Amino acid sequence: MTESPSDPRRVDLTPSIDATRQIAERSRTRGMWSLAHLRLCWTALLAAGAVLGVIGGLTAGSRALAGVALGTAIVGLFFTVSAVVLARVGSRNPQAVMMGALTTYVAKVIALGVVLVLMPVDGPVDTRWLAGAVALGVFTWLAAHLRYVWTLKIFYVDPQ
Repeated sequence: MTESPSDPRRVDLTPSIDATRQIAERSRTRGMWSLAHLRLCWTALLAAGAVLGVIGGLTAGSRALAGVALGTAIVGLFFTVSAVVLARVGSRNPQAVMMGALTTYVAKVIALGVVLVLMPVDGPVDTRWLAGAVALGVFTWLAAHLRYVWTLKIFYVDPQ
């Protein structure tokens, strides 16, 4: 007995096959040095920063709002710089990733130290709200990144 195309028992797998091909192609073109996670991480970070900014602005004024904005920006830039540098170094020379990561980390910590030392305690930025925004931002960024990695379809075997 031959099956006809209109047979209700027949399942069309074309959409699944096309989706699998697209994922495999993305995996081959960007691979582990992809920056695709940045969109989700920045979205989560900005949402958390906006909520904290509203709370800070309403309860402590414009200095708190400035502190939250600066803290959120610091976290976003800190992680984005690392991701971009590691993606570029890794795609060109995977053996140099550790040196690139360490160099970038030291440079970022020095830059952050300079910013924090030069920031006046009684200036336009409330440093307590800045610290709170940095703490919230770090946890939010890491949670978003973990979610991205946990939900990423990674092929252990080439699907072709």
